Amino acid sequence: MDRPPPTAPLSLRRRLVRPAASLLAVAAAAGPWALGGAGAGWAAACGAAAAAALLALVDRLHGALRDAEHEMLACREEAARHDAEWRAYCAAQDARREETVRHLAEVRFPAALAGEPVPAAQPPEAEESVARWHEKLLVSGAQVLRNVREREESLRLVVVALSRRVQASSHRIQEEMAGMEARHPHLPDVAESGMRGDHAAAQQARIAQSLAVLCGEWPGQQWQKPHALVDVVRAGASRIVSYQRVKVSGDQDVAAAATVVEPLVHVVAELLANATQCAPPTTHVEVTVRPVTRGAVIEIDDAGLGMDEYTLDRAREIASGKRLLGFADLGEVPQTGLAVVGRYAERHDLKIDLMPSPYGGVRAVVLVPDALLHTLEPAGVPASRQPGPDTGDAPSAGGPGPGRAE
Repeated sequence: MDRPPPTAPLSLRRRLVRPAASLLAVAAAAGPWALGGAGAGWAAACGAAAAAALLALVDRLHGALRDAEHEMLACREEAARHDAEWRAYCAAQDARREETVRHLAEVRFPAALAGEPVPAAQPPEAEESVARWHEKLLVSGAQVLRNVREREESLRLVVVALSRRVQASSHRIQEEMAGMEARHPHLPDVAESGMRGDHAAAQQARIAQSLAVLCGEWPGQQWQKPHALVDVVRAGASRIVSYQRVKVSGDQDVAAAATVVEPLVHVVAELLANATQCAPPTTHVEVTVRPVTRGAVIEIDDAGLGMDEYTLDRAREIASGKRLLGFADLGEVPQTGLAVVGRYAERHDLKIDLMPSPYGGVRAVVLVPDALLHTLEPAGVPASRQPGPDTGDAPSAGGPGPGRAE
């Protein structure tokens, strides 16, 4: 807090100067008369003159002191005014700089990171050196982000290339298994070994395809015609380890369009893999296919322990495609199943939900909209027949389904 100017002591001293000077002047004039003598008159005259001179000098000193006091008070008032103006200026500059930095952090820096045109500073930075550092910060941040994205893209391309190699290798293994069975049709051991090898290759291809999907790539093999949803479920079951535990029932006339057969096979395979892994090995996984008002649904029920409410809500967000996961979100022990399902759901507008199952575990519901469905004629593909891709690069992508194993 500013102290008030000490005017009271100065005024008091100024008021005491004149009486003291008058007293000294009287004493100087009366001194010779008190002593007496021949030269008392002359001495008195000289004392009176000295007293008058002293009083005049005191008056001038008093006036100078008064002027000095007024000047000092004016200087103090001027200093206080300048101090208030400086404080106000500093506060305004701080507020302006704070607004500039806020605009930099909330608008300009995100625009630079997103690769968009960077707007001008609002309000402009008053110091040119600080403004230059702001620009350097924007350039450096954008460069760092570009480097990170380039490394991520390089990693993505590497993972996609490796997954494609694994898929191609799996398809060659399936071709070899099929050729071996064809060369030895009367040897049961050879047929069983071929089936097991084909099945293992199908699981390997599914894992490789999951990695490609998480990288934003999609299945290369295409189907030439619609296939019944029950056959789609069986094809998905053929890509998991415990396919014997999957029991399929439902409408055999509802078929998926050729463009979504492979995505549905992969989605069902991942959901069945989760269901068989989370349920006791002695239980079955019940799958039901039925038409509904807006399309057709595939219901998958397991008899596992189920999930708590928090875990189920999180899994539902991932499986429905509302929360897309990448490699960095999978954790140290990666669980790719629901992440892959969510990618397909978001891409093909599949409605996928998870809920408690009446069998005690979890029920997964896949709603295939009408736009992705066809109705098969009575003389269509038999339900017991396994769908297989019509392209030559993956003749056994469906793998040895349960129908073949039976």
